[in-house]
Amino acid sequence: MKRILQPLSFIYMIALLSSCTTPIQMQRTYPAERELPGDSARFVYINFFDYQIPDFIREKDKPAYAAAVKGYGTGLAEIILKDPRAMLMMADTLKKGFTVISMQYPEFADTVRTICKEFGANMLVALDSISLQVQSEFYLTENDEGGSMMAKDFNLFADTYMTLYTSDGEVIDRCAGEKSAYVKSKYTIFGMIGGPTLANRQGLVRTLATASAKDCIGKFYPFSEVFTEQLYTKGPLKAINKTILAGRPEEALEPLQGLAKSTDPSLATKAAHNLDIVRRILEEKEVSDEVWKNFVNMEQ
Repeated sequence: MKRILQPLSFIYMIALLSSCTTPIQMQRTYPAERELPGDSARFVYINFFDYQIPDFIREKDKPAYAAAVKGYGTGLAEIILKDPRAMLMMADTLKKGFTVISMQYPEFADTVRTICKEFGANMLVALDSISLQVQSEFYLTENDEGGSMMAKDFNLFADTYMTLYTSDGEVIDRCAGEKSAYVKSKYTIFGMIGGPTLANRQGLVRTLATASAKDCIGKFYPFSEVFTEQLYTKGPLKAINKTILAGRPEEALEPLQGLAKSTDPSLATKAAHNLDIVRRILEEKEVSDEVWKNFVNMEQ
């Protein structure tokens, strides 16, 4: 005899999938990948890349390089200043007279020591080099009439190179931050003329440099991975979700526990789902607090 499937769980699944939901940002926090020296709470940031040398950088591109330097400093601050004990000072956004080669000489350690002494810093973040480019690629694509037309894709590449020093000039880490972003496409023969430039993409340059800095310095700090979950919103869940999204998930525990025992199977299932998310949020907060507590104690 042909087997008849029990439809109940299937119906619940369809009901859940078809229900209204709202996204909520979740995160998991992990310990730092690498350790900083014990006394590492006072950072100084300096840019050694001279983007005003006309032989290397075009005049119209200089503002984009300045934006990269500023964006890098923003990224450093976003990570370093999560540590309540830390401070980040700006030494120079355009320190002239140095090259990538000269920074490899042993006597460059004296420069690092001098800068750290001047600012009372025990760590120096040096932006050694920056490379910004807009690259394009031609290809054929289909037009609305079914024929072929020429197209051109543009991508922005922002590469930054950082060295992290102790106040004694010892190299702790060297990091290449290589970021890129799709900018736009152009179509038709006339569309081949012009396109995005570094000058008109300064905001994107700054964003990419910020991301690079966060990647490079971030390996020395606890890291939070962000992802998205969905909360069910229909009926009484809507009001409860407001407290969750407002950053007060603990207030949602008791009402969700009650709704999870509802005689309405659909509501009970949705409430149980939201309750699981709330518990995970609270658990992750405890984990995050413990990770940062251990980090601060380890650095003292």
